Amino acid sequence: FAEALKLIKEKNPLPLSVGRVCPHLCETRCRRILVDECLSINHLKRFVADYARAPKHGDVLPSGLSGHKVAVIGGGPAGLSAAYYMARMGHAVTIFDAMPKLGGMLRYGIPEFRLPKKIVDKEVENILRVGVRTRMGQRLGVDFTVKGLREGGFEAVFLGIGAWKNQKLGIEGEELEGVLSGTDFLRDVSLGKMPAPGRRVAVIGGIDTAVDTARTCIRMEGVDDVVVIYQRSMMEVPASHRELAEAKKEGVDFAYMTGIVKITKENDALQLTTVRMKLSKPDEKGRRLPIPDPGSEERREVDRVIVASGQSPDLSWMENTDEGVKPRVLGGGTIVSSPQTFETSEEGVFAGGDVVRGPRTVIQAITCGKKAARAIDRYLMATPLPHPRRQLNFTKGKKFEDVDLHNFDDIPMRLGEKMPERAPDRRNQDFDEIELGFSEETALREARRCLQCGCAALAKCKLRSFAIEYRVKFPISKMPKRRRYTIDMRHPFITIDPNKCIFCQRCENSCEYGALELEGINFDEHGFPGRVSIAINDRCVSCGACVDNCSTGALVKKSITLPVAAQEIRKVKTVCAFCGCGCSIVLNMKGDSIVETTADPMDAPNFGRLCVKGRFGKDFVRHPDRIKTPLIRSGEYFWEAGWEEAISFVAERLLRIKAEHGPDSLAGLSSAKCTNEENYLMQKFMRQVIGTNNVDHCAR
Repeated sequence: FAEALKLIKEKNPLPLSVGRVCPHLCETRCRRILVDECLSINHLKRFVADYARAPKHGDVLPSGLSGHKVAVIGGGPAGLSAAYYMARMGHAVTIFDAMPKLGGMLRYGIPEFRLPKKIVDKEVENILRVGVRTRMGQRLGVDFTVKGLREGGFEAVFLGIGAWKNQKLGIEGEELEGVLSGTDFLRDVSLGKMPAPGRRVAVIGGIDTAVDTARTCIRMEGVDDVVVIYQRSMMEVPASHRELAEAKKEGVDFAYMTGIVKITKENDALQLTTVRMKLSKPDEKGRRLPIPDPGSEERREVDRVIVASGQSPDLSWMENTDEGVKPRVLGGGTIVSSPQTFETSEEGVFAGGDVVRGPRTVIQAITCGKKAARAIDRYLMATPLPHPRRQLNFTKGKKFEDVDLHNFDDIPMRLGEKMPERAPDRRNQDFDEIELGFSEETALREARRCLQCGCAALAKCKLRSFAIEYRVKFPISKMPKRRRYTIDMRHPFITIDPNKCIFCQRCENSCEYGALELEGINFDEHGFPGRVSIAINDRCVSCGACVDNCSTGALVKKSITLPVAAQEIRKVKTVCAFCGCGCSIVLNMKGDSIVETTADPMDAPNFGRLCVKGRFGKDFVRHPDRIKTPLIRSGEYFWEAGWEEAISFVAERLLRIKAEHGPDSLAGLSSAKCTNEENYLMQKFMRQVIGTNNVDHCAR
């Protein structure tokens, strides 16, 4: 799981938070939907982040190695992401934020029951571990200016100030006491400053902030009735429909197709004058706008009105007379920045996230922060924009309607695992987290539902790499979308997929034992067969040479379960420990995991050849039955022990036997499943410490 978390953090430095608040947009494109239900990608990522929450190593890195200083203004998702990746690139990064703690909308705009503050604290701690510095309680335009930062030695400035400004309704009574904005309300609740809003609360708006505000109110002491008022239909609400459903379960009411005419105050209570809305005739673009239905006005008495109809960036800092840096702004109140370089109209000033795009999701802000970090690094290091690398990807269909459902004929239906939640009638009484997270067993069951759509031969596919290098134009749209042959899984180590065979015959030519039977029929004028068949006979010794020589993914090692890009592979040369031959092997690593074992044809003594143990014998590294805790035998049974206890037990027994019977009464037996370094230490220990040459190897 730690390795999975590393993979996630390559693109998302805030997995604990995103795993709780992401709208799961990626799941809408999961092909498992064509079988039963999509894979719970987000819940699985949250499980991994929760399980491996405490880092044992990794993120602590020295900052400032590049000699460049960068200021990040705003400690929300975009700013934290940009700071994290720039610090990992070696730049000295300082975050300036107006609030007392980092997190931005993660901390001050998302309620505790969805995203606990202790989770945000952990995310921030992990960001700061890479060497990021902070200046809290510093408000742009009041305590400092962008111009001042540039003059103070910061070579680049990233604006990630979000969209904290609540949009006005433009109606009578909006400025009355008791009328609040949604962002201010959630912020004050987070800071512990917000008193009980009263018995009756009306929330105006249909964005996520409105739903979060309503769900927060229903949990507060003394609140009996909460209604969300929106001028369009439920189908047109921009907020997450899943969150809408959860709010209804908790007792929040919704008044759709209802507009607000004005707000008045009578006898210490607020009076809402509402009107029923109807849709206009379609305009030239086919849109139907909500318009008031004359004569349908009603009055509703409430104690508090909270407006959450929209948000925009707060750019009041540009009004500071000392601020000489003023990026170009669009009419909607967002800063203009280049989609490629993220640079604004001011040199050295970059912007990304909600301040550029308006209110979006957390993961979209994080993505902007990461891309901006790369752009700022190129700016500081005077590196030109990379040329877009030509891609060639074969697919069974980019859209669901292009995918032939017969590809899934052999996939049994199995519905996805559901996220365990607290009951609505209990959770609306407090602010404890609602979603409890997957258990390890549940997560593993859900992960096994993955169809593994990607090709496991991605790193070695010669057809793809040569086509890109020589700019071959494949008629991809005419490539077959339906599987013609059944995938053969009978071999213990190799998966045979004739659908990917291009009849290059490299597999057959590389087999020294005549074990591979490759046949083609109905050849066309180019020499390509209309049908192929691949079979492995009983002369196979499982050396794996055919797999290593396959030009595509027709022959793949079963141990490779996921596609890994070639540039992500780290090759480590070592010596096979399974016998005394001393064969040279290459461990293909992704992080700390062994993807596969290969051999260099130029290295003696095996010159690229390997036996079944050398080629496929590393599965024990990730095997679920591998012993991970010391065991001490007592009679017929083994019981788990701590490392100190086990080492003391072994040392005491060895010393006693040596004292009573001499060093040659002891022998050391090592294993091929240990590293070469461990085997070396084993024989050294037996010879130097014990004083005997009784050393052997179990696989000799």
